[in-house]
Amino acid sequence: MPFFVRLDGWTFHGLAKKIKLKKPFDKFFASCLTKVAREFFIPFNPYLAYIFSDEINLLFLKTTTFRRVEKIDSVFAGLASSLFFKEINKKKNIQATEAAAFDCRCIPLEKKDIAPYLIWRQAEAFRNCNNAYAQYLVMKKEKLNARATTKRLQGMKTKELRNLINKYYGLKKILSWHEKGILVYRKLYKKKGYNPIKKKKVEVERLCIAEDWKPPIFAKNKNLINKLVKNGFIL
Repeated sequence: MPFFVRLDGWTFHGLAKKIKLKKPFDKFFASCLTKVAREFFIPFNPYLAYIFSDEINLLFLKTTTFRRVEKIDSVFAGLASSLFFKEINKKKNIQATEAAAFDCRCIPLEKKDIAPYLIWRQAEAFRNCNNAYAQYLVMKKEKLNARATTKRLQGMKTKELRNLINKYYGLKKILSWHEKGILVYRKLYKKKGYNPIKKKKVEVERLCIAEDWKPPIFAKNKNLINKLVKNGFIL
């Protein structure tokens, strides 16, 4: 049975404040999450990773090295936490006492439910993007504190948040990965080489780990997801 492993950041709000990440989105932070996801491809071979906010979703169509859920949860959470801090510490100096980590859960589903799951998480990424921008812009432009900002935005629908963002910022300035997340997957590429036996140049196909910071809207591209599930990589 296919399953997703979802890694969620725990107490990242305090960490973001301490290392002074840019608001509403920080590319360095997103790059760290992407690098963490890439590290899982070598020992565990997921079919893809979908990343947004402080969340990493790893799709497995077959069993991993571990066959017990509790083993996957404990090892993946620990590995993601250590890899993340390793990446963060390359540019940011974090004291060992800083408390932040990933929690982990396994989500089993049928193949037909893979596309709906990714559509659901991307919809959450879209909502998260609108909330993040609206909170940031209201605090900055209207000079409100966090509590007053929460009250100001309470009950506002997505369309209202979008209108507010457009008023203060402009929707065209929002980057694709802020709204739609980031994909990491295996991709076919052609490599030129030389065959010493036949004594001629050849072209062979190889797989590499690729990143897409401008992913499609999953709800409008179900065929792309189905192709991935069928072949194990995106063409």
